[in-house]
Amino acid sequence: MCYATTIQPFFFLLCAAGICKAQSRCTAIPSRGQFVQVGANFTVFCIIQGDCRGKTATIFQNTTEKLPHVQVNATIIKHEVQEIRSNTTYTCTCGQYVICGVDVSVGYPPEVPQKLACEQHGAFGHVNCTCETGKNTGLWTTSEFRVRTASDNSTDVPVAYSGKNWAVFYPGSQTEFSISIWAVNRLERSRTAEINVTLSHIVRPTPPSLANVTCSSRLCHFLFTNVSCCHMLEVQHRADSGDQWSAHLFNRTDSNHNWSIKISLEPFVLYHFRGRLKSTPHMGLWSHWSAISQHKTEEEAPLKLDVWYIEESPSSYILLWKKLNQSEARGNITGYTVLVENTKTKERESTSVQDDTNFTTHLCPECFISISAVNSKGQSPPANLSILHKYELPPQSLSQGARNDGSIALSWQKSATAAAEAVTGYLVEWLLAEGNYKELQWQRLDRDQLSIHITGLQPHECYKGAVYTLFEDGRGKAEFDMSYQPKAPERGPDLIHIRSLVNEDSTVLVAWIPIQRQQWRGCLRKYTIYIQRPNGEKVHDVEDITSTELRISALIPSQQYTVFMTAWTDAGESAPGKLRFFTLKPREEQSPLVFGILVTSFSVVSFLVVAMCLCQVSSLRRRCLTCCHLLPDMVPDPANSKWAKECSGKKGEVSLHLYLSDWSVSEEEEPDTLEVREMSSESLVAPDSPVALSRSSSASLKQDECITYTLSSPPGAYLKSFSQESDQTQGSRNTEVTVDYISTHEMLGGESDREGEGEEEEDYMDRTPFLPCPLFDPQLRIGGKLTLNSVKIDCSSLLDEPFILHC
Repeated sequence: MCYATTIQPFFFLLCAAGICKAQSRCTAIPSRGQFVQVGANFTVFCIIQGDCRGKTATIFQNTTEKLPHVQVNATIIKHEVQEIRSNTTYTCTCGQYVICGVDVSVGYPPEVPQKLACEQHGAFGHVNCTCETGKNTGLWTTSEFRVRTASDNSTDVPVAYSGKNWAVFYPGSQTEFSISIWAVNRLERSRTAEINVTLSHIVRPTPPSLANVTCSSRLCHFLFTNVSCCHMLEVQHRADSGDQWSAHLFNRTDSNHNWSIKISLEPFVLYHFRGRLKSTPHMGLWSHWSAISQHKTEEEAPLKLDVWYIEESPSSYILLWKKLNQSEARGNITGYTVLVENTKTKERESTSVQDDTNFTTHLCPECFISISAVNSKGQSPPANLSILHKYELPPQSLSQGARNDGSIALSWQKSATAAAEAVTGYLVEWLLAEGNYKELQWQRLDRDQLSIHITGLQPHECYKGAVYTLFEDGRGKAEFDMSYQPKAPERGPDLIHIRSLVNEDSTVLVAWIPIQRQQWRGCLRKYTIYIQRPNGEKVHDVEDITSTELRISALIPSQQYTVFMTAWTDAGESAPGKLRFFTLKPREEQSPLVFGILVTSFSVVSFLVVAMCLCQVSSLRRRCLTCCHLLPDMVPDPANSKWAKECSGKKGEVSLHLYLSDWSVSEEEEPDTLEVREMSSESLVAPDSPVALSRSSSASLKQDECITYTLSSPPGAYLKSFSQESDQTQGSRNTEVTVDYISTHEMLGGESDREGEGEEEEDYMDRTPFLPCPLFDPQLRIGGKLTLNSVKIDCSSLLDEPFILHC
């Protein structure tokens, strides 16, 4: 048979390789034949003839596995095969040579064909019938179609083409047929029941042709041809980015060969179109779909934007708006227009923003904002925004929970004092922690909506958000954070240092580096510091995750501690960070440093105090000042004395009686007089200079004037002493006078023996320039005033007569 050459190649390859001994006569016969069903039991016989009788005869499976056999007689041996599962070759050997063999193929009988269906291609085309043959049999299986005319079952219609599960025939003038099919392989033949078909029921029209398409922004006009044979047309369309088709069904009652239809669509969308035909609503088959045609609708002005804002400072705001999708944009967005109007001054400022969804501006409390999107067809309706400066009560009882669909359910309650009619709506915003404000997302809700499902969250990330209650002129804010599928943080923070505090017993300052945000794996709740010692442990929780240090007290000196930190999310605690070891030093080990600081501070302060006290000792100060050649101190202002004030009330001559002591001056003795007058800074010029001579006349005092003393010049003012004879008149004293300079240091010092010193020392002091001393500041400052009431002058070296001061 033709099958032997195809299913027994392995045995013939053995013979071709020379293993098979050709001169030996042998036959291998399976009891069920060469084609058996999977799982069958049968017997393989080896019938050996010739010179192998004296040698050992055996049976092998696939030439490698020796099988047990039974000696039937001198020429026949057999092997029982149990439940065969795969194609197998059985060989008979004589000694070391293969003398014969057989290939056994296994499979399944064919199933009865299912879902026999026929269709006619066009009104006058051929009929094609198909069926399903079931599972693979493992053997070569064919289908045999049988077509008979319904009027005469004895007449077979020839099948033009056939295959495993299909057949083609031409109906001719007949319109009704009975069709059956057989499935055949080497194990069995399976036959379907006959089906009766009528051509009017199985005819499938030719697909329509789309001749012309014209589209506006919302309407497309189609012209189909080749539809004269049919009365039903179905047109489907879908957007380029979609996968679902939308169907439109049309019925025709006239006999036109063309079909014109219109379909409403969205602006600026690329659509795919296709169509198919059917002869009548109740008979025939739908045609195959026509070729897909693509067309794009025109643009329209965009839809209204959804806007919101972020407050950077009381006068700076970031305006945000959501990017429009394709259906909302209705075209290519070329930019945005931001209009800011001051409602008081009516000033308006318009700004164009290109290719962005945010704008930073400085706004006044009375400013009104509107934002519009722009495309080639115009602007969108303005989205109005008012900055809500008034703070209202936030939503109450804010709660959240994770859902199985990957979203977070957020719910809240209205504020207790917020009237239902005063609330205009709610707004929920959320953003990745430490994310860019451009990634802020928000959703507006009606005032009756008190919950939301937030989707699109990334797992193991922390989000910050807020729920706003919106009023006409204010808003209330309730903040929250959330994370989807949080995990414990990767690790805890690393400690920077652990430092003992000098002024606090048993206290240390622990500092650390916060963990990075990508290590959070959720919303970070707190840090925990563990301080361990051999017989105990201290645990300190740090609720403020922004802090980087903590003071820890009540530690034991000279005790070694192990310190590490962990971090927490809602999913649990992290692994510890890097460990650090430290030992708190005893108090006495720290005291020498503190004692040294205190001693040094006390020494400096004591030195300053002693130096200031020494400056007040007149003798010491005078000797030091002499070394430093300081200028003399400032002269008290005579205008503040009692006799100067009395002089202001009367003109003439005022006598000032100075008594050195009660026993040295008698009442009868007439005291000498001392004229005192103020010398301006100009009088400090050298007496022999021309300037001094020119000013001498104008510097004389008038008799009827009272003198006011105000020290505004640098140190170095002197009192001039005018000595004259007792018989001189007042006028002569004003013109002819001997001027002697009296140092204020000598007057303040109270020592009269300075006059008794040699002229040589006086000349030296007059010639020596006065230099500033770096050790002491002058006791009296420039511009200060002293009264003569507080100054005691020792006049023992002067005449024992009273001083007369002329005003």
